Amino acid sequence: MNPAERWYLDKKQINWALSWPMATAAVAVVLLVLLLFYLETAVSMTTIWWRSETFAHGMLILPISGYMIWTRRQQLQRLQPSPQPLAVLFILLLSGGWLLARIADVLFAEQLLLVAMIPVVVWGLLGERVVRALAFPLAYLFFAVPLGEALIPPLQDFTAAFAVKSLQISGVPVYWEGRYISIPSGDFLVAEACSGLRYLIASIALGTLYAYLTYSSYWRRAAFIVASVIIPIIANGIRAYAIIMLAYLSNMKLATGVDHIIYGWIFFGVVMLLLFWLGSFWREDEHPGSRASLPRQSELMVAQQAPRAKKLGVTAIVLVLVAGAGPASGIWFKGQVLAADCLVSVPKGQQAWSGPLVPTSIWEPDYSQADKIVRRLYSLPDDSAVQLLIIYYQQERQGAELISSQNRLYDDRYWRRMEENSRSFPLGDDYPQVHETIMRSPDTLRVIWHWYDIAGRRTANSIKAKFLEAWAQLTKQSSGSTLIAVAADSGKLEQARALLLKFLDEMPTVSTPGAMLACQSIPERT
Repeated sequence: MNPAERWYLDKKQINWALSWPMATAAVAVVLLVLLLFYLETAVSMTTIWWRSETFAHGMLILPISGYMIWTRRQQLQRLQPSPQPLAVLFILLLSGGWLLARIADVLFAEQLLLVAMIPVVVWGLLGERVVRALAFPLAYLFFAVPLGEALIPPLQDFTAAFAVKSLQISGVPVYWEGRYISIPSGDFLVAEACSGLRYLIASIALGTLYAYLTYSSYWRRAAFIVASVIIPIIANGIRAYAIIMLAYLSNMKLATGVDHIIYGWIFFGVVMLLLFWLGSFWREDEHPGSRASLPRQSELMVAQQAPRAKKLGVTAIVLVLVAGAGPASGIWFKGQVLAADCLVSVPKGQQAWSGPLVPTSIWEPDYSQADKIVRRLYSLPDDSAVQLLIIYYQQERQGAELISSQNRLYDDRYWRRMEENSRSFPLGDDYPQVHETIMRSPDTLRVIWHWYDIAGRRTANSIKAKFLEAWAQLTKQSSGSTLIAVAADSGKLEQARALLLKFLDEMPTVSTPGAMLACQSIPERT
């Protein structure tokens, strides 16, 4: 052992006693205050962990990250906490982003930004070298965010296509329509629970942890994580095919009830064990950072003095104040009530269109706590008709939002969704974009075009609509949020599309932003 190393070991305990207890206490206090500031967001995250099987793994993320930090305690003793006041700027940006997500009621963004504040606080109070040593445990915290529901529809479509193709290769007669699969023995639906999202998220979380603990080279870690993404998607397709084949061979006596879910989890467990077993053949026992290197001589000079308590304390106080700016502003913005009374007024029939009439056909959209849901029918002399649907939220709040994964544009007990896509079409001098949904009932084919009208601006993109809602709230231009949909029934797809285009062309009020919403200002009370 050379003199520099011996000197470092003699001073290590002194530096630990002078700096780490104080710095650790500061981190704990700031994170606790952060939790209190964003308590509603944190509670929403834990509630999802508890009620959703898809995101139940979130309850394990914090203990796993905490354990990995604890295993690095000897390495951390070799490092000197060094507060970084620049972190205040990043906390301000994250707090501001949280405020925008709060105004727009984008819950997953609130949760994501809250988790992102944790490594920033650690960096701000302990410094860059400590964050580097804790990079993976801190990054692993992001798996606690319940994120990924947007992947359910494409995963459903892939699973259905994979199962159908496999059945065709196996020689089983099959009829495929959207997410519905029919074989001579019976019918199957690739529902949301069958999308494989829960398997995919669990596989990525486990695969990332396994890759970090098993490999040291970045390319091997990346390759294993990619395999953890691809394999469960393919495996879920195989699972769906196997369930249908089992039902087919047993004449619908097996794998038609709860037992197919049990088969799914057993199958997923076997797939993950095989993945880890194959990954073990390329394991690397030496990991960067597993044996902490001693500081260089220049770093020893810096380590001689503990960080000043004043700098640490000031940084902690400023971080707390800046972090509280978002929730404080959110209380004020959410307390602003729309100072207008808005009514939905549907247009009268123009040119050859007669109406509006109250339709009698089944549609049944399900939008939670909407302020107004209006559905009207317009018809032509040849008895072809178009339905107009308007869903309006005057003052959105959590659980009562126009754009939410819980809302449904139709009743899936009666309608079968066949296809969804975005379309644009010529309408006068404009080429507006709509979201098209094609669905079928036992009696007819229905094509729905819908878009959003936010503060006098139209968009078919739900993400853009959320940003428009937030901006309208910030600029106090909000008159509520509206979904407008037109639907036509026909035996042929192109005929339905042509009818919708004719309706929008001859009834321009429907596609004009804000034209069907009449708002009158409410005088302030004195």
